[in-house]
Amino acid sequence: MFLRIFNSKSVYSVILIPLVAFLFWMEPLKQPVALPPLQGEGMMPLFVFWSSYYVGHPLASVLTGFILLLLNAIVISLLSYEFQFLPHRTFLPGVLYVSIISSFPSLQTFHPVYPATLFVLLSVYYIFLTYHRKREISSTFNASFFLSVAALFYLPVVTMIPLIWISIFVLQKNDNWRLLVIPLIGFTIPWLFLWSFLYVTNGDKAAYTAVVEGLKVVNNQFIFKIAFLIVTGFIFVLSALGSLSLINSVSIRRMSTRKYFIIIYWMLGLSIPSTFIFSSTGLAIIAVLTIPVSYLMTHFFMTGKKFFWKEVLFLLFATALIASHLVLYD
Repeated sequence: MFLRIFNSKSVYSVILIPLVAFLFWMEPLKQPVALPPLQGEGMMPLFVFWSSYYVGHPLASVLTGFILLLLNAIVISLLSYEFQFLPHRTFLPGVLYVSIISSFPSLQTFHPVYPATLFVLLSVYYIFLTYHRKREISSTFNASFFLSVAALFYLPVVTMIPLIWISIFVLQKNDNWRLLVIPLIGFTIPWLFLWSFLYVTNGDKAAYTAVVEGLKVVNNQFIFKIAFLIVTGFIFVLSALGSLSLINSVSIRRMSTRKYFIIIYWMLGLSIPSTFIFSSTGLAIIAVLTIPVSYLMTHFFMTGKKFFWKEVLFLLFATALIASHLVLYD
């Protein structure tokens, strides 16, 4: 019953995204507290510049985080609408995304991962747009440009840069050296402009020091916390089931669907190492990891005939998220 509601094909089901988010964010919206990001997560220049406007305004900080989370969740669903790589059009990926991220109270504020995620999604949009288009220079440039901007908000997403070259080989089937250079140009330009600006305004040394000192911090102990392990355990099982359902239906799926899911798997594979490459990476990395995961979980919930067991798994997963949220708030 509940799964059928959240998996509705109606366009009006988009209201479930803000509804679910609000239920999780009620407390910080009523009594806002500006939670600063962990040292080592909020040191990138674009976030430092943006967050400076929220000093002394906790409500603005919480509200901005809430709006960006909603926007990211809606874009995640719209990507599946636009490129149709799921069995049918649904806003379930957005609902799953917003419920997973919102279950962690420490992320219920303006965090650098939220604007970074938005730019990652824009990059994915342009990556998908290159399918079946040989030497698609403009979209390839845009994809690398937006991924570079994302890294200027939240550095761990830099591990996803190889995704641009992977997409060139997978979606465009092209190895022309000129096209392979485009991602380097697209990625370099935002950093060049920003550091030129910082140099002119004498802020380059301070920014450089902040980034270097931030990288020395250790924040990745979250992977050993019980609440995180329980939630990620459910996510792993449901994602694995989603992968199995995808494999079982691969013979009846369009070639474009297979290609898009290859990119989705690469997104997941490139994002996970950032937790270990950058010791400063904190819990917020799940906002990036949950993008591909939400599609895999949705594929599982949308396919097959054993709806009773899927309802049970969906309810257990929802219960785990709510329990985790309440435990972490105590």
